[in-house]
Amino acid sequence: MRIVCYYANWSLYRLPNTPILYPDAIHPSLCTHIHVAFALINPTTFKIEPSEKHDTHHTDIFGTPLYHRLLKLKQQKSSLKLLIAVGGWTAGSEAFNNILTNSTTRTTFIQRTKDFLHEWDFDGIDLDWEFPGDIERGAMNNSREQFNILIKEMHESFHNDSKSFLLTAAVSADPIKIDNGYVVPDFCHYLDYVSVMTYDYYGAWDNVTGINAPLYGKNYIDEDDDRHWKNVNHSIHYWMSNGCSAEKLNLGLALYGRSFTLMNNSNSISIGTETIGSGLAGPFTKENGTLAYFEICQKLRVFNWTRVFDTDAQAPYAYSSSSNPSEKQWIGYDDLKSITVKVLYAKTLNLGGTMLWSIDQDDYTGLFCNQGEFPFTYRVRDILLSSNTYDEQDTFTTTKVTKLRTTQKFTFVPIRRNTTQKHKVTSTFTNESVKNSEIFYSLFIVLLIIMTR
Repeated sequence: MRIVCYYANWSLYRLPNTPILYPDAIHPSLCTHIHVAFALINPTTFKIEPSEKHDTHHTDIFGTPLYHRLLKLKQQKSSLKLLIAVGGWTAGSEAFNNILTNSTTRTTFIQRTKDFLHEWDFDGIDLDWEFPGDIERGAMNNSREQFNILIKEMHESFHNDSKSFLLTAAVSADPIKIDNGYVVPDFCHYLDYVSVMTYDYYGAWDNVTGINAPLYGKNYIDEDDDRHWKNVNHSIHYWMSNGCSAEKLNLGLALYGRSFTLMNNSNSISIGTETIGSGLAGPFTKENGTLAYFEICQKLRVFNWTRVFDTDAQAPYAYSSSSNPSEKQWIGYDDLKSITVKVLYAKTLNLGGTMLWSIDQDDYTGLFCNQGEFPFTYRVRDILLSSNTYDEQDTFTTTKVTKLRTTQKFTFVPIRRNTTQKHKVTSTFTNESVKNSEIFYSLFIVLLIIMTR
Protein backbone atom coordinates (compact mmCIF):
# COMPACT_ATOMS: atom_id res chain seq x y z
CA MET A 1 0.00 0.00 0.00
CA ARG A 2 1.06 3.57 -0.68
CA ILE A 3 2.28 5.97 1.98
CA VAL A 4 2.29 9.38 0.31
CA CYS A 5 4.07 12.02 2.41
CA TYR A 6 3.81 15.69 1.60
CA TYR A 7 6.80 17.83 2.53
CA ALA A 8 6.17 21.59 2.79
CA ASN A 9 9.10 23.61 1.46
CA TRP A 10 8.21 26.60 3.67
CA SER A 11 8.71 24.55 6.85
CA LEU A 12 12.38 25.59 6.76
CA TYR A 13 11.38 29.06 7.93
CA ARG A 14 10.66 27.76 11.45
CA LEU A 15 14.28 28.50 12.33
CA PRO A 16 15.58 29.43 14.84
CA ASN A 17 12.75 28.08 17.01
CA THR A 18 13.17 24.40 16.16
CA PRO A 19 15.65 22.24 14.19
CA ILE A 20 14.89 21.99 10.49
CA LEU A 21 13.62 18.78 8.95
CA TYR A 22 15.58 18.56 5.72
CA PRO A 23 14.27 16.04 3.16
CA ASP A 24 17.40 13.91 3.34
CA ALA A 25 16.83 13.47 7.10
CA ILE A 26 13.57 11.58 6.46
CA HIS A 27 14.14 7.87 6.97
CA PRO A 28 13.78 6.31 3.50
CA SER A 29 11.54 3.51 4.80
CA LEU A 30 8.84 5.88 6.06
CA CYS A 31 7.18 6.82 2.77
CA THR A 32 6.65 5.14 -0.58
CA HIS A 33 6.12 8.52 -2.27
CA ILE A 34 7.17 12.03 -1.27
CA HIS A 35 5.37 15.05 -2.73
CA VAL A 36 7.23 18.36 -2.47
CA ALA A 37 4.77 21.20 -1.92
CA PHE A 38 4.51 23.49 -3.73
CA ALA A 39 5.88 24.62 -7.07
CA LEU A 40 4.17 27.32 -9.10
CA ILE A 41 2.73 27.28 -12.60
CA ASN A 42 3.53 30.46 -14.49
CA PRO A 43 0.09 31.58 -15.79
CA THR A 44 1.61 33.05 -18.96
CA THR A 45 4.40 30.68 -20.01
CA PHE A 46 2.92 27.54 -18.34
CA LYS A 47 6.37 26.65 -17.02
CA ILE A 48 6.69 25.06 -13.59
CA GLU A 49 8.74 27.30 -11.35
CA PRO A 50 10.08 26.76 -7.82
CA SER A 51 8.24 28.76 -5.19
CA GLU A 52 11.30 29.24 -2.95
CA LYS A 53 14.88 30.04 -3.87
CA HIS A 54 16.17 27.28 -1.60
CA ASP A 55 14.29 24.68 -3.70
CA THR A 56 16.82 24.87 -6.51
CA HIS A 57 19.69 27.10 -5.31
CA HIS A 58 22.31 26.86 -2.60
CA THR A 59 21.67 29.48 0.11
CA ASP A 60 23.76 30.65 3.05
CA ILE A 61 20.98 29.81 5.49
CA PHE A 62 19.76 26.44 4.20
CA GLY A 63 22.74 25.16 2.24
CA THR A 64 22.14 22.44 -0.36
CA PRO A 65 18.97 22.93 -2.46
CA LEU A 66 15.93 20.90 -1.37
CA TYR A 67 15.58 19.15 -4.72
CA HIS A 68 19.19 17.91 -4.48
CA ARG A 69 18.56 16.71 -0.93
CA LEU A 70 15.58 14.71 -2.17
CA LEU A 71 17.69 12.97 -4.78
CA LYS A 72 20.14 11.95 -2.02
CA LEU A 73 17.22 10.34 -0.21
CA LYS A 74 16.26 8.40 -3.31
CA GLN A 75 19.81 7.08 -3.60
CA GLN A 76 19.19 5.30 -0.32
CA LYS A 77 15.94 3.72 -1.56
CA SER A 78 15.61 3.35 -5.31
CA SER A 79 11.91 2.43 -5.13
CA LEU A 80 11.03 5.77 -3.49
CA LYS A 81 9.03 8.01 -5.83
CA LEU A 82 9.55 11.78 -5.76
CA LEU A 83 6.80 14.03 -7.14
CA ILE A 84 6.49 17.78 -7.44
CA ALA A 85 3.15 19.14 -6.25
CA VAL A 86 1.78 22.22 -8.01
CA GLY A 87 -1.04 24.48 -6.91
CA GLY A 88 -2.28 24.58 -3.34
CA TRP A 89 -4.84 26.76 -1.60
CA THR A 90 -3.07 30.09 -2.17
CA ALA A 91 -2.38 29.46 -5.86
CA GLY A 92 -6.00 29.92 -6.89
CA SER A 93 -7.25 29.04 -10.37
CA GLU A 94 -5.65 31.52 -12.79
CA ALA A 95 -2.88 29.26 -14.11
CA PHE A 96 -5.13 26.22 -14.45
CA ASN A 97 -7.80 28.27 -16.22
CA ASN A 98 -5.25 29.56 -18.74
CA ILE A 99 -3.90 26.07 -19.37
CA LEU A 100 -7.40 24.81 -20.18
CA THR A 101 -8.07 27.52 -22.79
CA ASN A 102 -7.48 25.27 -25.83
CA SER A 103 -5.49 22.31 -27.12
CA THR A 104 -2.41 24.46 -27.79
CA THR A 105 -2.18 25.75 -24.22
CA ARG A 106 -2.70 22.25 -22.85
CA THR A 107 0.01 20.83 -25.10
CA THR A 108 2.43 23.61 -24.09
CA PHE A 109 1.84 22.93 -20.40
CA ILE A 110 2.29 19.19 -20.79
CA GLN A 111 5.58 19.56 -22.66
CA ARG A 112 6.98 22.12 -20.23
CA THR A 113 5.94 19.93 -17.31
CA LYS A 114 7.88 17.02 -18.77
CA ASP A 115 10.88 19.29 -19.33
CA PHE A 116 10.82 20.25 -15.64
CA LEU A 117 10.46 16.64 -14.47
CA HIS A 118 13.38 15.55 -16.64
CA GLU A 119 15.54 18.49 -15.50
CA TRP A 120 15.13 17.76 -11.77
CA ASP A 121 14.70 14.00 -12.05
CA PHE A 122 11.24 13.89 -10.49
CA ASP A 123 9.11 10.78 -10.97
CA GLY A 124 5.91 12.68 -11.62
CA ILE A 125 3.61 15.58 -10.83
CA ASP A 126 0.78 16.01 -8.33
CA LEU A 127 -1.97 18.42 -9.38
CA ASP A 128 -3.42 20.25 -6.39
CA TRP A 129 -6.02 22.57 -7.90
CA GLU A 130 -8.28 23.91 -5.18
CA PHE A 131 -10.73 23.54 -6.85
CA PRO A 132 -11.88 22.87 -10.43
CA GLY A 133 -15.53 23.81 -10.85
CA ASP A 134 -15.43 26.15 -7.84
CA ILE A 135 -16.63 29.42 -9.35
CA GLU A 136 -16.31 31.27 -6.03
CA ARG A 137 -12.57 30.52 -6.04
CA GLY A 138 -12.12 31.64 -9.62
CA ALA A 139 -12.49 28.43 -11.63
CA MET A 140 -13.95 28.95 -15.09
CA ASN A 141 -17.43 27.68 -15.87
CA ASN A 142 -16.50 24.58 -17.88
CA SER A 143 -13.41 23.69 -15.85
CA ARG A 144 -14.77 20.28 -14.82
CA GLU A 145 -14.90 19.00 -18.39
CA GLN A 146 -11.76 20.80 -19.55
CA PHE A 147 -9.75 19.54 -16.59
CA ASN A 148 -10.85 16.03 -17.49
CA ILE A 149 -9.47 16.51 -21.02
CA LEU A 150 -6.16 17.79 -19.63
CA ILE A 151 -5.83 14.75 -17.34
CA LYS A 152 -6.44 12.39 -20.26
CA GLU A 153 -3.89 14.12 -22.49
CA MET A 154 -1.27 14.25 -19.71
CA HIS A 155 -1.78 10.54 -19.06
CA GLU A 156 -1.24 9.68 -22.69
CA SER A 157 1.81 11.93 -23.07
CA PHE A 158 3.41 10.73 -19.82
CA HIS A 159 3.06 7.07 -20.74
CA ASN A 160 4.56 7.67 -24.17
CA ASP A 161 7.62 9.40 -22.74
CA SER A 162 11.01 7.71 -22.43
CA LYS A 163 10.42 7.95 -18.66
CA SER A 164 6.87 7.00 -17.72
CA PHE A 165 5.97 9.76 -15.27
CA LEU A 166 3.38 9.43 -12.51
CA LEU A 167 0.30 11.65 -12.67
CA THR A 168 -1.64 12.19 -9.44
CA ALA A 169 -4.01 14.68 -7.83
CA ALA A 170 -5.13 15.90 -4.43
CA VAL A 171 -8.90 16.31 -4.38
CA SER A 172 -11.74 17.65 -2.30
CA ALA A 173 -13.75 15.66 0.25
CA ASP A 174 -16.82 17.91 -0.19
CA PRO A 175 -19.56 16.21 -2.28
CA ILE A 176 -20.57 19.52 -3.91
CA LYS A 177 -17.00 20.22 -5.00
CA ILE A 178 -16.65 16.62 -6.20
CA ASP A 179 -19.79 16.92 -8.34
CA ASN A 180 -18.79 20.30 -9.75
CA GLY A 181 -15.09 19.60 -10.29
CA TYR A 182 -14.42 16.04 -11.41
CA VAL A 183 -15.68 13.57 -13.99
CA VAL A 184 -14.93 10.89 -11.42
CA PRO A 185 -14.74 7.66 -13.48
CA ASP A 186 -12.44 9.18 -16.14
CA PHE A 187 -10.51 11.24 -13.62
CA CYS A 188 -9.60 8.21 -11.50
CA HIS A 189 -8.94 6.03 -14.54
CA TYR A 190 -6.28 8.32 -16.00
CA LEU A 191 -4.56 9.19 -12.72
CA ASP A 192 -2.12 6.83 -11.03
CA TYR A 193 -3.71 7.64 -7.67
CA VAL A 194 -6.00 10.18 -6.05
CA SER A 195 -5.36 11.61 -2.58
CA VAL A 196 -8.59 12.68 -0.87
CA MET A 197 -8.11 15.61 1.51
CA THR A 198 -10.20 14.07 4.28
CA TYR A 199 -9.58 16.82 6.81
CA ASP A 200 -10.53 20.48 7.38
CA TYR A 201 -14.13 19.42 7.91
CA TYR A 202 -14.37 21.87 10.81
CA GLY A 203 -12.43 25.01 11.66
CA ALA A 204 -12.71 28.54 13.00
CA TRP A 205 -15.00 29.46 10.09
CA ASP A 206 -17.78 27.38 11.73
CA ASN A 207 -17.99 29.49 14.93
CA VAL A 208 -18.36 26.30 16.96
CA THR A 209 -15.82 23.66 17.92
CA GLY A 210 -15.44 20.58 15.75
CA ILE A 211 -12.93 17.82 15.11
CA ASN A 212 -10.67 18.44 12.13
CA ALA A 213 -11.08 14.98 10.57
CA PRO A 214 -13.74 12.80 12.22
CA LEU A 215 -13.87 9.27 10.87
CA TYR A 216 -17.64 9.18 11.38
CA GLY A 217 -20.32 11.82 11.88
CA LYS A 218 -22.53 12.19 14.90
CA ASN A 219 -25.38 9.68 14.98
CA TYR A 220 -27.98 12.40 15.61
CA ILE A 221 -27.13 14.49 12.52
CA ASP A 222 -29.94 14.28 9.97
CA GLU A 223 -29.27 13.55 6.28
CA ASP A 224 -30.59 17.02 5.41
CA ASP A 225 -28.14 18.70 7.77
CA ASP A 226 -25.16 20.29 5.98
CA ARG A 227 -22.88 18.54 8.49
CA HIS A 228 -23.92 15.00 7.58
CA TRP A 229 -21.15 14.68 4.94
CA LYS A 230 -18.41 16.13 7.15
CA ASN A 231 -16.58 12.94 8.00
CA VAL A 232 -14.00 10.68 6.39
CA ASN A 233 -16.35 7.73 5.94
CA HIS A 234 -18.85 9.73 3.90
CA SER A 235 -16.19 11.30 1.67
CA ILE A 236 -14.42 8.04 0.81
CA HIS A 237 -17.66 6.26 0.00
CA TYR A 238 -18.82 9.23 -2.06
CA TRP A 239 -15.73 8.98 -4.27
CA MET A 240 -16.19 5.23 -4.66
CA SER A 241 -19.93 5.42 -5.32
CA ASN A 242 -19.25 7.93 -8.10
CA GLY A 243 -16.93 5.58 -9.94
CA CYS A 244 -13.45 5.77 -8.38
CA SER A 245 -11.96 2.37 -7.62
CA ALA A 246 -10.75 1.80 -4.08
CA GLU A 247 -7.19 0.94 -5.13
CA LYS A 248 -6.80 4.41 -6.71
CA LEU A 249 -7.74 6.24 -3.49
CA ASN A 250 -5.42 7.44 -0.73
CA LEU A 251 -7.00 8.30 2.61
CA GLY A 252 -5.81 11.74 3.70
CA LEU A 253 -4.39 12.04 7.24
CA ALA A 254 -3.72 15.40 8.89
CA LEU A 255 -0.63 15.80 11.06
CA TYR A 256 -2.15 18.95 12.51
CA GLY A 257 -5.29 20.02 14.31
CA ARG A 258 -7.77 22.85 13.90
CA SER A 259 -7.96 25.09 16.97
CA PHE A 260 -10.49 27.52 18.43
CA THR A 261 -10.77 30.18 21.13
CA LEU A 262 -13.84 29.56 23.28
CA MET A 263 -16.27 32.29 24.32
CA ASN A 264 -15.36 33.96 27.61
CA ASN A 265 -18.59 32.96 29.36
CA SER A 266 -18.65 29.41 28.03
CA ASN A 267 -18.67 26.61 30.57
CA SER A 268 -18.82 23.93 27.87
CA ILE A 269 -15.79 22.23 26.38
CA SER A 270 -17.54 19.67 24.17
CA ILE A 271 -17.93 19.46 20.40
CA GLY A 272 -20.27 22.17 19.16
CA THR A 273 -19.32 24.78 21.77
CA GLU A 274 -19.55 28.38 20.56
CA THR A 275 -16.26 30.11 19.79
CA ILE A 276 -15.01 33.64 19.20
CA GLY A 277 -12.53 32.73 16.50
CA SER A 278 -9.46 30.72 15.66
CA GLY A 279 -7.08 29.35 18.26
CA LEU A 280 -3.79 31.02 19.11
CA ALA A 281 -0.89 30.37 16.76
CA GLY A 282 1.61 27.71 17.72
CA PRO A 283 5.09 28.82 18.82
CA PHE A 284 6.75 27.07 15.85
CA THR A 285 4.28 26.96 12.95
CA LYS A 286 2.94 30.44 13.83
CA GLU A 287 -0.44 30.12 12.11
CA ASN A 288 -3.67 31.03 13.88
CA GLY A 289 -6.22 28.23 14.00
CA THR A 290 -3.81 25.30 13.58
CA LEU A 291 -1.23 23.42 15.61
CA ALA A 292 1.19 20.82 14.28
CA TYR A 293 1.13 17.38 15.86
CA PHE A 294 4.33 18.09 17.79
CA GLU A 295 2.88 21.38 19.08
CA ILE A 296 -0.23 19.55 20.30
CA CYS A 297 2.02 17.13 22.18
CA GLN A 298 3.66 20.12 23.84
CA LYS A 299 0.27 21.47 24.94
CA LEU A 300 -0.66 18.10 26.42
CA ARG A 301 2.64 17.27 28.12
CA VAL A 302 3.94 20.70 29.17
CA PHE A 303 0.82 22.84 29.56
CA ASN A 304 -1.41 20.03 30.86
CA TRP A 305 -4.23 20.34 28.36
CA THR A 306 -7.01 17.80 28.84
CA ARG A 307 -7.55 15.16 26.13
CA VAL A 308 -10.94 13.60 25.37
CA PHE A 309 -11.52 10.78 22.86
CA ASP A 310 -14.86 11.11 21.06
CA THR A 311 -16.18 7.62 20.33
CA ASP A 312 -18.62 8.80 17.64
CA ALA A 313 -15.93 10.59 15.63
CA GLN A 314 -13.22 8.08 16.64
CA ALA A 315 -10.89 11.03 17.16
CA PRO A 316 -9.70 13.17 20.07
CA TYR A 317 -9.99 16.77 21.07
CA ALA A 318 -8.16 18.68 23.79
CA TYR A 319 -8.67 21.91 25.70
CA SER A 320 -6.72 24.21 28.00
CA SER A 321 -7.52 24.79 31.66
CA SER A 322 -6.40 28.42 31.64
CA SER A 323 -8.49 30.95 33.57
CA ASN A 324 -7.41 33.68 31.16
CA PRO A 325 -10.38 34.27 28.77
CA SER A 326 -8.08 34.87 25.78
CA GLU A 327 -6.39 31.54 26.39
CA LYS A 328 -9.47 29.30 26.54
CA GLN A 329 -8.23 27.06 23.76
CA TRP A 330 -9.78 23.96 22.12
CA ILE A 331 -8.42 21.73 19.34
CA GLY A 332 -9.68 18.74 17.35
CA TYR A 333 -6.95 16.57 15.89
CA ASP A 334 -5.62 13.05 15.26
CA ASP A 335 -3.30 11.08 17.50
CA LEU A 336 -1.79 7.59 17.40
CA LYS A 337 -5.02 5.98 18.54
CA SER A 338 -7.26 7.67 15.99
CA ILE A 339 -4.90 7.17 13.06
CA THR A 340 -4.63 3.51 13.97
CA VAL A 341 -8.40 3.28 13.51
CA LYS A 342 -8.24 5.21 10.23
CA VAL A 343 -5.46 3.12 8.72
CA LEU A 344 -7.32 -0.06 9.67
CA TYR A 345 -10.37 1.48 8.00
CA ALA A 346 -8.35 2.08 4.82
CA LYS A 347 -7.07 -1.49 4.84
CA THR A 348 -10.56 -2.91 5.40
CA LEU A 349 -11.84 -1.01 2.35
CA ASN A 350 -8.81 -2.14 0.30
CA LEU A 351 -7.87 1.46 -0.44
CA GLY A 352 -4.64 2.06 -2.31
CA GLY A 353 -2.99 3.71 0.67
CA THR A 354 -2.76 6.84 2.77
CA MET A 355 -1.64 10.42 2.25
CA LEU A 356 -0.06 12.48 5.03
CA TRP A 357 -0.20 16.26 5.18
CA SER A 358 2.50 16.90 6.11
CA ILE A 359 5.52 15.00 7.42
CA ASP A 360 7.25 18.17 8.64
CA GLN A 361 4.45 18.51 11.24
CA ASP A 362 5.24 15.13 12.80
CA ASP A 363 7.45 15.03 15.90
CA TYR A 364 10.51 14.40 13.76
CA THR A 365 12.93 15.34 16.54
CA GLY A 366 11.27 13.08 19.11
CA LEU A 367 11.50 15.92 21.63
CA PHE A 368 7.82 16.73 22.11
CA CYS A 369 5.65 13.61 22.26
CA ASN A 370 7.85 11.06 24.09
CA GLN A 371 7.00 8.60 21.31
CA GLY A 372 10.30 8.51 19.42
CA GLU A 373 11.06 10.26 16.13
CA PHE A 374 8.32 10.51 13.46
CA PRO A 375 5.78 8.69 15.69
CA PHE A 376 2.73 9.54 13.58
CA THR A 377 4.30 8.48 10.31
CA TYR A 378 5.84 5.33 11.78
CA ARG A 379 2.45 4.31 13.17
CA VAL A 380 0.88 4.66 9.73
CA ARG A 381 3.69 2.71 8.09
CA ASP A 382 3.74 -0.08 10.67
CA ILE A 383 0.01 -0.75 10.44
CA LEU A 384 -0.07 -0.59 6.66
CA LEU A 385 2.92 -2.79 6.05
CA SER A 386 3.11 -5.21 8.97
CA SER A 387 1.07 -6.95 11.64
CA ASN A 388 3.48 -8.98 13.71
CA THR A 389 4.51 -6.63 16.51
CA TYR A 390 2.06 -5.98 19.31
CA ASP A 391 1.80 -4.36 22.70
CA GLU A 392 -1.01 -5.70 24.85
CA GLN A 393 -1.25 -2.45 26.80
CA ASP A 394 -2.37 -0.62 23.65
CA THR A 395 -5.44 -2.78 23.00
CA PHE A 396 -8.62 -0.85 22.35
CA THR A 397 -12.01 -1.39 20.72
CA THR A 398 -13.24 0.46 17.67
CA THR A 399 -16.11 0.39 15.22
CA LYS A 400 -15.76 -1.95 12.26
CA VAL A 401 -15.90 -0.16 8.95
CA THR A 402 -19.06 -0.40 6.88
CA LYS A 403 -20.75 1.99 4.51
CA LEU A 404 -23.24 2.84 7.24
CA ARG A 405 -22.41 3.02 10.92
CA THR A 406 -22.83 -0.23 12.83
CA THR A 407 -22.40 -1.30 16.42
CA GLN A 408 -20.33 -4.31 15.45
CA LYS A 409 -17.06 -4.34 17.36
CA PHE A 410 -13.66 -5.87 16.98
CA THR A 411 -10.45 -5.55 18.94
CA PHE A 412 -7.18 -4.39 17.46
CA VAL A 413 -3.78 -4.38 19.12
CA PRO A 414 -1.78 -1.56 17.48
CA ILE A 415 1.90 -1.83 16.78
CA ARG A 416 4.45 -0.14 18.97
CA ARG A 417 7.75 0.70 17.37
CA ASN A 418 10.65 0.12 19.72
CA THR A 419 14.04 1.35 18.58
CA THR A 420 16.93 3.40 19.84
CA GLN A 421 18.10 4.32 16.34
CA LYS A 422 18.64 8.02 15.80
CA HIS A 423 17.88 9.67 12.46
CA LYS A 424 19.67 12.82 11.43
CA VAL A 425 17.77 16.03 12.17
CA THR A 426 19.92 19.05 11.43
CA SER A 427 19.86 22.74 12.16
CA THR A 428 22.04 25.52 10.83
CA PHE A 429 22.55 27.08 14.23
CA THR A 430 24.47 24.19 15.82
CA ASN A 431 27.83 22.68 15.04
CA GLU A 432 28.23 18.99 14.24
CA SER A 433 29.39 17.95 17.67
CA VAL A 434 26.43 19.59 19.35
CA LYS A 435 23.93 18.13 16.89
CA ASN A 436 24.83 14.63 18.00
CA SER A 437 24.83 15.40 21.68
CA GLU A 438 22.09 14.06 23.93
CA ILE A 439 22.97 16.87 26.37
CA PHE A 440 22.18 19.44 23.71
CA TYR A 441 18.76 17.96 23.02
CA SER A 442 17.92 17.90 26.73
CA LEU A 443 18.88 21.56 27.08
CA PHE A 444 17.08 22.42 23.85
CA ILE A 445 13.72 21.07 25.02
CA VAL A 446 14.05 22.96 28.32
CA LEU A 447 14.64 26.17 26.35
CA LEU A 448 11.61 25.45 24.17
CA ILE A 449 9.43 25.09 27.25
CA ILE A 450 10.73 28.38 28.71
CA MET A 451 10.30 30.24 25.40
CA THR A 452 6.68 29.20 24.93
CA ARG A 453 5.35 29.74 28.41
